[in-house]
Amino acid sequence: MDTKDKKTDIPHGGGSLKKSVIFNIPNRITLSRLFLAIVFFVFLTYRYYNVAFVIFLVAAVTDWLDGYLARKWELSTDLGRLVDPFVDKVIICGTFIIFVHLAKDIIAPWMVISIVAREFLVSSIRGFSESKGIKFASNMWGKTKMFIQSWTICAVILYYAYFENVCWAEYMVSVFIWITIIVTIGSGITYVYSAKKTLLAA
Repeated sequence: MDTKDKKTDIPHGGGSLKKSVIFNIPNRITLSRLFLAIVFFVFLTYRYYNVAFVIFLVAAVTDWLDGYLARKWELSTDLGRLVDPFVDKVIICGTFIIFVHLAKDIIAPWMVISIVAREFLVSSIRGFSESKGIKFASNMWGKTKMFIQSWTICAVILYYAYFENVCWAEYMVSVFIWITIIVTIGSGITYVYSAKKTLLAA
C-alpha cells in the first residue's frame, strides 16, 4: 500500500475514525457486535430472556448500522466484507445451538444442524470464491434468510419469556421455525447455483 494511503490509519481529529482503512467506524461496530453476541449467549443460556431479547435487538440494529455507514461513507473494506457475515453466522448459529437445549420441545436437533450446515457451506463457497479473486456478495435470498432467522429468534425468546405453554403461541413459533428452515435451505441452494461456474471450474 502506498504511504499516502497509510496516513488514513492515523487519527487526526474528529474525522479520523471514519477515514481509517481497517478500524473505521463500520468495522468497529461489526466487531462490537461479536462482543454483544457473547454477552447475549450468556444471558440466553441462563434464561434471562428479557435481557437477552434487548441485547439481540441491539445487535440487529448494529448489523444494519454498520452496512449503512459503510455505504454512506464509502468505507467498505475486505475486512468488513469478511467479518460482517462471520459475526452474523456466530450469532445465528450460536443462538440456535443454545435453542437445542432451551427449546428442545419445539426445535428438533436436525433443524439446527440444517441451519449450521448451510452456514458452513456458504462460508466455504465464499472463501473459495474469494481465493479465486471473485467477490461473493450477499444476495436477496441471503438477506431474506437473515431477516427471517432473526424474526424467529425473537419469537422463540418472547415465547419462553411470556407465552410458554400457550397453544396459539407455540403454534405460531413452530410455523416461524419451519419457514426459517425452508428459507435457510433454499437460500443455500441459490448460493450454490450462483457459484456453480466457479465451483465447476476448480
